[in-house]
Amino acid sequence: MLRKFQKGFDRILTAISSVLLAVMFFVLVANVVLRLIPSIGGFSWYMEFSQYANVWAMMIGAAGIAIMGTNLRVEIIDSILHKHSWGKKVTSLIVDAFELIFYIIVTYSGYILATRAKQAVSTMPKFTMGQVYMIFPIAGALCVFSVIIHILVVLTGQDEEEEIDPNSYAAAEANREEAKRKEAAK
Repeated sequence: MLRKFQKGFDRILTAISSVLLAVMFFVLVANVVLRLIPSIGGFSWYMEFSQYANVWAMMIGAAGIAIMGTNLRVEIIDSILHKHSWGKKVTSLIVDAFELIFYIIVTYSGYILATRAKQAVSTMPKFTMGQVYMIFPIAGALCVFSVIIHILVVLTGQDEEEEIDPNSYAAAEANREEAKRKEAAK
C-alpha cells in the first residue's frame, strides 16, 4: 500500500514537472516565432517565465527523486551492502536523515526569503519576488514529505521488492557472482 502510494506520488510529481517544462518550451518556441512578426515582436516576459518554470519543474522533480530514494547514492557502497539487507537499510536511512535536515532548512529559509521579498518582478508586474520564491517552501515541504514516505517504505521493508537497475555496478556484481556460481556448478 505504501509502495503503491510512493510510486503514484512520484508519477504525479513527474507529470507536474513535465508539464512545466513543456509549457516553458512552448513559450520559448512561440516567442521565437512571434519575434519574426514585426507588429507583435514576442513576449517581454518570456525569459523570466522560462527561468521560473525551469526552477519550479526542477524543485518539484526533486521531490519525486526524494520519494523514490534515488538521489545521493554511492554505487560501490550499495553493491557491497546489497548482500546484507540491514546494511542497505542503514545507509539508506542515514542518507534520508541528511536529506530530511537539508529539506527542512530549505523549507524554513525559503519561507523566510519568500515573506521578505516584496520587490516586483521586472517584466511580470503582477508578481512580486516573494511569490516567485514561494517555490522553496512549497517544494521543500514536498521534499520533506517525500523523504518521510521513503523512510517509512524502507523501515517497513517494502523497498526490498525494488529491482536492481540493470546498468548499475550492483547489477554487474550480481551477474559476475551468478556466472561464478554457474561455472562452479559445472
